[in-house]
Amino acid sequence: MAPVENPVSVQDPLRFCVQHPFPIVAETLEALVRAAHPGAVAVEPARAELVLGTFEGLEGLETEASARFAVLIDHADRRPVQDARACGACAALPLDLPADHLRAAVGAVLAGRTWWPVVAAPEGDATSSRRLDALSGQQFKVLDLMSRGRLNKQIAYDLGISEGTVKSHVSSILRKLGVERRTQAIATFITASEGGMRVAARAMPGRNGAAHLSRATHAAR
Repeated sequence: MAPVENPVSVQDPLRFCVQHPFPIVAETLEALVRAAHPGAVAVEPARAELVLGTFEGLEGLETEASARFAVLIDHADRRPVQDARACGACAALPLDLPADHLRAAVGAVLAGRTWWPVVAAPEGDATSSRRLDALSGQQFKVLDLMSRGRLNKQIAYDLGISEGTVKSHVSSILRKLGVERRTQAIATFITASEGGMRVAARAMPGRNGAAHLSRATHAAR
């Protein structure tokens, strides 16, 4: 009897989408993706595994729940990087990067990693910023809601997580910020906000078609 060969598993090609108002930029990014990931296929947003776009281009898109997002920004300024991190994006890609650097950043995203540009802290706010940089995106969202007066039960409802998870995040926030009470953590957050870290809320794609954008910051990892 002839041996039965194991079927070869063929990996589906990467499905991606680029959302940018200028065709030349969109075409350049599509070319970078295809060069870094041969076989990648450009598709409609609803079918994409990875979406690269500006905040305006991503706003309100209907996408797969598991889709990843990389936000295209003009420059590596702190505020748009904060916005991107807070909305759950996997990267913030400044379009003014040198070609080789942008190619490397896109490659990191295609490899399933996050990518964040280094941005300077607002003058006079370095201490608060460094402490806040230690927080994860979810912890930032919890802290943001804490600063708005939300209780743990309300935060759990807003973020779609358990109250126990919220308590765990709060404990981690206090530890990372080096404080003992919620009020101290909120004060640290407000101090940073007054130093120029406050950002506006935006609607972004997500499991419900949109996700809340709160205030956040993150240094490159």
